Amino acid sequence: MSIRTFFDKTYVVEDNDARVRLDNNLSETRRYAQGDEIPPGKSIGDPMTIPRFTQVSIREARTDGDTLYVRAAPAGDAAAQPFGWTKASNFVGGFVNEIVGLLPADWDLEPGEADNFTVTDARAFARGGAPGFTSTGNLIPRGTLCCVTETSSDGRFVRVCRASLDANRAVARADDLGWTSRANLTNGWSRVFTSDAWADEHGPCAAWDHGRYIGQKVLVSIVGTGGAVKQITLESLPHYRALCAAALADNVDLAVTSGFRTFAKQAELFRIFKRNGRPRAAPAGGSNHQHGQAFDLNTMGFEGTRNYDWLKRNGPGHGFIRTVSGEHWHWEYRPDDPDVRAGRHKKGNVTK
Repeated sequence: MSIRTFFDKTYVVEDNDARVRLDNNLSETRRYAQGDEIPPGKSIGDPMTIPRFTQVSIREARTDGDTLYVRAAPAGDAAAQPFGWTKASNFVGGFVNEIVGLLPADWDLEPGEADNFTVTDARAFARGGAPGFTSTGNLIPRGTLCCVTETSSDGRFVRVCRASLDANRAVARADDLGWTSRANLTNGWSRVFTSDAWADEHGPCAAWDHGRYIGQKVLVSIVGTGGAVKQITLESLPHYRALCAAALADNVDLAVTSGFRTFAKQAELFRIFKRNGRPRAAPAGGSNHQHGQAFDLNTMGFEGTRNYDWLKRNGPGHGFIRTVSGEHWHWEYRPDDPDVRAGRHKKGNVTK
């Protein structure tokens, strides 16, 4: 089952000029040519457009970094022509908060299934069981596909066995590998996990916390404000979605404006800050946006704005809190923070 959320949904064209794009060059518009079935009011050379209010289903999504494109097909009995690639912003809702991809992108089994794990730590020691979970000195090879058969009471250790592919699912085999740290495993199965890129501390999935490298994160590509595709960590996804769903139930539209940042992106932002004195940015490795718990949200301002006031009342109940003074948009998922447990919407050091 794919983690992408646009499958099995129906979307409605909202834009009067929803242009169909060339399959091999999405920046260019398809135009009617000799031999095409040309609808009334159109001529050879005119841009192909999907009529407004047409209902479509979406088969694929691509981004050029700035714009999200989707491949539209008829939904139900819809027979209007043409169909094909078009901007996601042409549809009602603009695809905001839809999940459109994963990073890494190369998967044998995508994450999401409870028994689908890969050993990603090169020093994944096999351990004995409770109470000590003492190391046996033997390593479980990096890249091993495994299934979890048992979990310790505190969730820190898991018992695993080898697994194999069958009908695109991870199926447990009889050979038990013993216990190991849960931190040694990553949900999903990808050949990228054994590559140099996955081990790169400055790579696109590398996470940092206050100048310290803390490992690699599977990232989810999700549509934020203005149709821009942002990345957030897979582990933070259910908490962010729960927050947005609760807000939407109160007629508040929350969306991310900035999520996870790569080391390279943060280094670029810091260079701009050093050169221009704004916008404020931490050095690469030192930004809260690099550890996977930080979200910039479309708060629109401080008290008195609908989105901020909703977050002020409800954010802590979902584990979210403000952590940066002067930035009404910056919220972090920290459910175990004492201030969150006390129902406060910002840390004590946040004065504004």
